[in-house]
Amino acid sequence: MGIFSERRRHSGLYSRGTTINILRFLWIAVFIWCEIGSFFWSLSDCRWPDRPFKRTDPEANPSHAMIIADPHFKDSRVFSKPGVGLSTRINEFFARLNLRQSWNAVSRLNPQLVIVLGDMLDQGRAIMTDDEYERYCQHFQNTFKHDPSVQFVYVTGNHDVGLGSQKSFSGQARRRFRQKFGPEQQTFEFGNHSFVAIDAPGLVDEDYRRHAAEVDFESWQGAKAGPIAFVKGIKPNPPSSDKPAILLTHIPLARPNTASCGPHRETPRGIHRGAGFGFQNLLGKETTHFVLQTVKPVLVFSGDDHDYCDYVHRNPSNSGGDIREVSIRTFSMAEGVRRPGFHLLSLYTPHGGMPRRADAPCLLPDQKHTYTFVYLPFFFLTVVYIAYINATLMQGGGRGSLGATVSTAAGSPRATHLQPIRTNSAMEPPMTPTYLSVRRTPSQSNFGNLTPRSRPSSRPASPMLGPSMGLPFHDDEDTVITNASYYPPSPLLPSAFTFSEPDQIEEGLLPPPTIPLSPRPSLRAASMSSQNGSSGGLKKWLKDGDQARHGWRRTASLFLDSMHLRLPQKGGGSSSTSAMGALASSMERIWLRVVKDLGQTAWPPLLFVSFIWWRLLSW
Repeated sequence: MGIFSERRRHSGLYSRGTTINILRFLWIAVFIWCEIGSFFWSLSDCRWPDRPFKRTDPEANPSHAMIIADPHFKDSRVFSKPGVGLSTRINEFFARLNLRQSWNAVSRLNPQLVIVLGDMLDQGRAIMTDDEYERYCQHFQNTFKHDPSVQFVYVTGNHDVGLGSQKSFSGQARRRFRQKFGPEQQTFEFGNHSFVAIDAPGLVDEDYRRHAAEVDFESWQGAKAGPIAFVKGIKPNPPSSDKPAILLTHIPLARPNTASCGPHRETPRGIHRGAGFGFQNLLGKETTHFVLQTVKPVLVFSGDDHDYCDYVHRNPSNSGGDIREVSIRTFSMAEGVRRPGFHLLSLYTPHGGMPRRADAPCLLPDQKHTYTFVYLPFFFLTVVYIAYINATLMQGGGRGSLGATVSTAAGSPRATHLQPIRTNSAMEPPMTPTYLSVRRTPSQSNFGNLTPRSRPSSRPASPMLGPSMGLPFHDDEDTVITNASYYPPSPLLPSAFTFSEPDQIEEGLLPPPTIPLSPRPSLRAASMSSQNGSSGGLKKWLKDGDQARHGWRRTASLFLDSMHLRLPQKGGGSSSTSAMGALASSMERIWLRVVKDLGQTAWPPLLFVSFIWWRLLSW
């Protein structure tokens, strides 16, 4: 085969196979980082706050408690009611997946106690059957799987038992809560501290009734086991006691609307007073005073707001100092904050000293940002890169052969693969094929003057032989070295190409003949040739044109030029229709290859991330 008929193979980043494998590797790496690695990386700065104790006692062994707020576990699959849309189910799936990913990471901190500050179930107060509630709680517990040695304490939230009297709230919510999560209000000891968990939604309901009766807390005679009676029955532990109290409440305590929440809050606005359908942002001012004066806590943890807030209350009894309250971030990504979070609490009692405590907030990854600003842009770049590779391959002719355009006698552009011209004369010694060599001139950028050249298979036996006894030989490859009459005319050469006056050419009196080359045909000319019955058009221009590999700027320029040239002219007939049809056909070919390459690229990463999700949800 001649050098002009060799096939050029694309390699490196221009290879479709290499491109697909690189993109597969990148997608799998992105999935590993975003679905697993980012959660553990977020805990790199999250440590148990034991440093204050280690400074004074290097052998200190504090007790560790993890505090989680507002998981809002969503699962409409347990309900038999119809009407749940696909978008709702997709949002619920990713919310459950995020809870599982977060718990899979934070459980590696090995807490001894986990406190959940209410709103475990997003629809725990809804009307449902006992079987549906059973499945609902089972799915929640499967998400927060833990070692039996880890103690879990659940605080009532307004989404668990309801707040107020609403027809859509189940009258069995409190009974079901007690059966699955424990008592609505309780006290327990941990780390030489006394924890008091109150029923904040029930306290708000009873406070409304007390206020309507115009009776103060001391004179109020409510239910014997009600929230107010529970608070009254708590034996106060002053801060100076050996077991100071820590208050746990779902609804934060009252404060001014202008109160600041500290630098760790996402929104600049603090927690304001407000109430609505089944919720209340803060406890009442009198209720807050009653609880703080009765319990006398040294620290308060609350939830419900979904964002972090650090506020200091004045002690109503003016003894024991101020009381700090920390509102914990939601543990779910679907509750209005950019980054979910949780809280770590370390409790330590030195030998012969008073109990001490230290706490620290922790943040989790922003998964919404991951889906929106990582996955979507990376998918867009993948499509653009695959489209660019396919356009480059088509512009370069893919694996097609390299062709040259030669002017024929009729003047129409025609791509001809130049084949070697062999001699048929039996009287001549064996010769190597004659090719058309390219001589570049300053005025020609892509093609030079083509001149026929040949070389004998071997030199003459002796340099003393004359011309009649041997074939003259020249080392100059750009000159004609043989008599043209020995070679028959080639059907591949135009009729204008003749070996006239061979003797003068051989003696160097005349320059060697050249083949006049026409410039590459434009798209308009190609479309005109396709109108005349040939299979030209954009496909032929892309296939048989200059197949030199261009950069992205050159490729984009050629593509825009082609679109401009092929715009239909006003009043154009079949020529414009044929041009637009060829353009549409070529674009269709490009996008079909893009879709095919996307499918080949996507299935291994999608299979991999599906396995990760299945493993997390079924673990």
